[in-house]
Amino acid sequence: MTPEQAGADAWARLARLSSFGFTLSFHTDMPFPIEVRFTGTCELPDREVWSGYMRRRTDVSRVELRAEGPDQYEKEGSIWRRTMRGIETRVLEQGEGAFRGKSLVFAGTENGRYQFTFNPDLPILDPTRMKKLKGVMEVDPHSGLPVRLYCADSARTAEWELRLGRFNRAGSVVVPYQPATTVEARPARALSRAEFGGAVGILNERLAKLGWDCRLRRTGPALTLLLGQPKSHRQVEWLFSRGDVGVWQGRWAGIGDPQDSVRALEVGGDAARRVVLVQLLGGNRQLGETVRAETPLAARLEVSVAVSDTAGPAVLVVDGRALSAAMPGLNGKLLFSDIGSEDDVRVIAALAAFGTMPAGFNVTIKP
Repeated sequence: MTPEQAGADAWARLARLSSFGFTLSFHTDMPFPIEVRFTGTCELPDREVWSGYMRRRTDVSRVELRAEGPDQYEKEGSIWRRTMRGIETRVLEQGEGAFRGKSLVFAGTENGRYQFTFNPDLPILDPTRMKKLKGVMEVDPHSGLPVRLYCADSARTAEWELRLGRFNRAGSVVVPYQPATTVEARPARALSRAEFGGAVGILNERLAKLGWDCRLRRTGPALTLLLGQPKSHRQVEWLFSRGDVGVWQGRWAGIGDPQDSVRALEVGGDAARRVVLVQLLGGNRQLGETVRAETPLAARLEVSVAVSDTAGPAVLVVDGRALSAAMPGLNGKLLFSDIGSEDDVRVIAALAAFGTMPAGFNVTIKP
């Protein structure tokens, strides 16, 4: 690879790898003496582990960082504290920031590596911009990958070095997880191995649609769900239910009809609103469900099924319970209200979007 080819796209090649290892170290005397050294692993696209120390004047502290997506974890004693991710766990951005917008000038070959010089921009080394820093990028001529970035002033009162290696063989990064809620779920009846696997598959589909920050694990004959944010008991119970969602043509129960008293369902638990189910209009995977949320506390579920506007109400039924009743709108859509908050309605929509589980799960929620 020619020097021009290697220098022009070196950092972009690094970003296309599956993983790489790195060491980052720097020291400076401004605005006070500070020294940092880290070793780490970057697993693309966005997982990183950083282990090292920081010395400020005479105080030395151990630092352990992990990062994934928008989250960063810092170890405090035996606890991992989660915060919003910063530049300190973005090695690609830190490295590129040293030479972004600068001209890379080919300076020759040394120790089998192409050398490119540039005028670095590193406020962490020189916050007052009083030092005259010079930078060097070393690139492997065969792979075109950067292997070293080094920046310093002539007296070496400030030095910054990033070394890169173990390209595509640095291994995976394990990110800690501190749940806000832990859910233990056990099948309501004994499930075969195939049934249990099918239930887990459906749960994963529901969770993916909801976009919850979570981890689902199998623990023997049960499941453990770790949730990043608290959820209501009802939402969790719905999530682990069979999830048999149907929209029925119904009629209001007659007064004094003994058969209606046996067959009728209370709508939303209201004894004054009782319906008899007449005909199934559509079920799981057939409803074209959409969540309509004017406010987070007042959301409605919109479905698309053919319903007679001269008959009785359409009824939303989940696992044999009538949650809501609605009449057709002007556009032929059905809008079911009084289900609950926007999060409640989104869980029902997630149930409707996929198939039913062979059995529901009994859940226990632990903070």
